[in-house]
Amino acid sequence: MTPDSIHLCLDGEASPEALSPESRARFAQMEAILDMAVREIQCTPVPDLAPVIMQRLPSRQPMPVPVWQRVLAWLWMPRPVRLRPAYALGGAMAFALAVMLVPPPVAHAPTPQAMTVATESSPPAMYVQFRLEAPEASQVALAGSFTDWQPRYVLHETVPGVWTVLVPLQPGVHDYAFVVDGERWTPDPNAPQVDDQFGGTNSRLSLAPPNPAV
Repeated sequence: MTPDSIHLCLDGEASPEALSPESRARFAQMEAILDMAVREIQCTPVPDLAPVIMQRLPSRQPMPVPVWQRVLAWLWMPRPVRLRPAYALGGAMAFALAVMLVPPPVAHAPTPQAMTVATESSPPAMYVQFRLEAPEASQVALAGSFTDWQPRYVLHETVPGVWTVLVPLQPGVHDYAFVVDGERWTPDPNAPQVDDQFGGTNSRLSLAPPNPAV
């Protein structure tokens, strides 16, 4: 058997019974190491990095409103007006002339240099492994603020009763929950709990962006 066969067994995609005795011993050794690492991670408290992340996130300045939009907003603002017939016709003609003279907004395509700077400034994705012990479940999915609360990530049963999935996430604060058997929403028991504003709880994950290169 090849190392790929052992990896398939660790991912729950193959049965350890199909391995050779030597590979089966190697599989048991790697599984014990993974279990030890998972227990160590579960015993380590997760710090709340939300304040640090919010300080590092760039502040967004409001975009200035173009003059032509302010003119149209003023013209369309409702106000009580009493006009004589002759004045009403003149006002309508003046308004039509003003609309024709206002230039439409011009959309400028980003230059290659600007596109390069934007690509280089975006932080790289960080891969996070989500894990849930649910022996009674037949299927488990993951939903959160990074999926618009749609259960888009399906977890795999790597060992009996243990469901895992590896998800790429951007640095920031993410709320999430597990969806068991398509109907039961369950928070992560190994993560900080937050109110979901609907009488339930979600789990919160804080990912700090990497330090910029010196």
